[in-house]
Amino acid sequence: MLTKIYRAIMLAQASSAANRTAAYLSDHQLNDWGYTRGSFAAAMVAQVKANFDAADKAQAASAGFQPVTFSQLPA
Repeated sequence: MLTKIYRAIMLAQASSAANRTAAYLSDHQLNDWGYTRGSFAAAMVAQVKANFDAADKAQAASAGFQPVTFSQLPA
């Protein structure tokens, strides 16, 4: 539960920081990067979510748990 709260706070902070950053950039600069004012914050939040997902996968892999498929179960 605390992890969900932490992630929600981090995503809100990422969105806020991206909006503040976009305010200091010109439309030309954002266009050079391939963003618009509306898509910049969404892209940054998606990047933070992807980092969280990658960290979860790495943690699961290092924990030693292997997913079991039905074909691996003994008959």
